[in-house]
Amino acid sequence: MSPATLRRRGTAAFGVLALATLAACSADADASSGTAAESTAASSEPADDAGTAYPVTVQNCGEELEVPAEPESVLSIGTSAVALLDAAGASDRIVARAGEFGADLPPDLTNPPTDAPVLDPFDPTIEVIVGAEADIIVGYGLFNAAVEDVEAAGLTNVVIDGECSHDAALTDKTDFDAIFADVERLGTIFDTHAEAAENVAALRTELDDLTAAAGERPDGEAVSDETAAVVYYFSEDATMSARGGQGIADDVLARAGFENTYGDEPSVYLEANVETLLDADPDVIVLAYGLYGESYEDAVATFMDEPGAEELAAVQQDRIIGVPAADLAPDPGAIRGLDAVLEGTGALEE
Repeated sequence: MSPATLRRRGTAAFGVLALATLAACSADADASSGTAAESTAASSEPADDAGTAYPVTVQNCGEELEVPAEPESVLSIGTSAVALLDAAGASDRIVARAGEFGADLPPDLTNPPTDAPVLDPFDPTIEVIVGAEADIIVGYGLFNAAVEDVEAAGLTNVVIDGECSHDAALTDKTDFDAIFADVERLGTIFDTHAEAAENVAALRTELDDLTAAAGERPDGEAVSDETAAVVYYFSEDATMSARGGQGIADDVLARAGFENTYGDEPSVYLEANVETLLDADPDVIVLAYGLYGESYEDAVATFMDEPGAEELAAVQQDRIIGVPAADLAPDPGAIRGLDAVLEGTGALEE
């Protein structure tokens, strides 16, 4: 995810975007919806080496979505969509981009869509969306265009799993398994099963290695029973926000051996303040930065300007870990986020 997503999410925490979110990601409250990984899987799996048989129906934010034919061109909205499409072997089909809010493309892409123009750095309008002349949209949802207008234009809108429940528990939580399932879902949509499966296997191996490294500290002390909070500022003038229990940051903290201070909150993004931090006094503060171009040093300065921040144990013990916000997004880049947290704890030291 780019500054796009958290900028909007921080705003949404105050209710500004809640209705648009519900329009983009209708909830399915049926208890049979299963896990988040199951909710993104295709409803009809191709047999072994067989390709996708179109039309194909997949789950999309708790609802069935029919893809009538193999998409040849994509409008991506947000950098997480780019990362997921790349992992699925379909980023070469991106013909236009939007919603990246000036962020760089994720590093280490196999096929970075550098030739695809950014038609709108912010939330695209229906005019921009239609003007892209793409077969399909893959992104964080629609916030400046009506769902019915997109449907009337004959466009299929695929919302990435991690953006289905950022404001409330509309779907099951997004963890690494859900991210991998999202890659596989895109592999079904674009008939790139082999590439998606190969990349998911490699990502799982990398994740397993990092998770194993978090088992104990260099001094042999277990990392369990410690707490951590992920906080951030989505703009220069914004108040503090935090990551709740619904998003990938919760899984990152868990795999690093921490209990999320805000893990009981049934949302991905929420309003926070230093008072709640002082009450919980987490052992570690993970400071997500870069949402509006600020450096880690700038983010720390903003955080330390909070009244009472110097009283936090994590501050006094110099246990603030900086992680680029883009590495705590619902895409494969979250593995980099886990790596950064573990690096900050010393768990990766030999």
